Amino acid sequence: MLAGAIALGVVVLAFVAAFLWLQYRVMQVHDRETFEALTRELQLRREVDRRFGREALGIGLASRLELLPSAPYLALIGADGRGLVGDLADIPGGREVFEMPSRRVRLPQADGRVSYTAGLRLEDGATLIMSRRDPAPREILRSLGLAGLVGSLVVIAMGLLAGFAFNRYILEQVSDLAATARQILRGQSAARAPERQRLDAMGELTGTFNEMLDQNEALVSGLRTVTESLAHDLRAPLMRVRRSIGAAREADDTSAREAHLAQAEAESARALQTFNALVDVGRAEAGLSRDSMEEVDVGALTTDLAELYEPIAEEHGQRIERQVEPCRVIGHRQILSQAIGNVLENAIKYAPAGTRVRLQVHPQGADGVEVVVEDEGPGIPAHAREQALRPFVRLGDPVRQPGVGLGLAIAAAVARLHRGRLVLENADPGLRVRLQLNSV
Repeated sequence: MLAGAIALGVVVLAFVAAFLWLQYRVMQVHDRETFEALTRELQLRREVDRRFGREALGIGLASRLELLPSAPYLALIGADGRGLVGDLADIPGGREVFEMPSRRVRLPQADGRVSYTAGLRLEDGATLIMSRRDPAPREILRSLGLAGLVGSLVVIAMGLLAGFAFNRYILEQVSDLAATARQILRGQSAARAPERQRLDAMGELTGTFNEMLDQNEALVSGLRTVTESLAHDLRAPLMRVRRSIGAAREADDTSAREAHLAQAEAESARALQTFNALVDVGRAEAGLSRDSMEEVDVGALTTDLAELYEPIAEEHGQRIERQVEPCRVIGHRQILSQAIGNVLENAIKYAPAGTRVRLQVHPQGADGVEVVVEDEGPGIPAHAREQALRPFVRLGDPVRQPGVGLGLAIAAAVARLHRGRLVLENADPGLRVRLQLNSV
């Protein structure tokens, strides 16, 4: 309301200023035209004096004063200041004009009219003076004043109505957002602000507010899932670590003690790996790595990773085929490397010996990159692909393919951080993973 009042005040001041300027210009034009009319009349009388003589001029002036007393006042003043026709004292500003005929005098009168006086020097030194009492300025000012008052009232009324409507609209939108926030505070996490089909800023704000709530709900749900999975997946390793340490204490044989300790060390390493992976997922999901974004050549990064994993693929009897184009995005080099490495590692882990892993990098859109990893393994059924992107989900044999089930989850979180997504497709045979990235 304060901003509306200030804006309305500025509009009213601008309107008043424009009205005063218009009033000044109208009166200026009227004064100029009035003085020009008086000058033309005086020049006409001077021509009469030249052609027909002073007597004819005097007769004409006297007749005009007698027959048209309300008309413009005409006087003929001699060089000595004596009135030949008319009286100098009856002319407002007459003395000033007589002393300087080129001067034009405008004097407001007590009755509200304005007196315009002009003079013209004749050849023998006499002066023709003409004066007009004009009521038009009073009428003009009155009409313009009335128009200005009505206009100001209309502007104020429209401003108040517009301000009231705008304030009510804003309060309605903010009330909806506040009501939704209160529902969220009461535990109704699925509550959303009502979205109306608007293209204005409030419609965009409501949509962004709901998107924020969706993201927060997804983060909370993901955190709940991770916490539950963590409690489930770490209980067994920690219990085995405890049993192994207890067995090592009770063992009499050194080799048996070492075996139990080695088993405890392996289980603790697995638990530590799970924790580290969870930290990576949390950073990617929360977007905490945005402060270290830089320009990354995804093609060169993928080539380095492929060379790093080629010996591992050869150990499994596989080969990596590369088709890499130079592509750059603004992103986080470390977690991009981890995401691409996880996808490559999964392809090598699940593909059988004697097969190939195809790796492609190519541009996508104006500022996007797509990394495609395709294997010839068993693949993932269509109904289980969404589940495979969740943390701690392992679809293979946990004995033949050990791990914690976070590889694809980390890659999906990294893709979301880079305004992209992770897509799983059927390669017939095998699995095709599309890691789509965009500059942040």
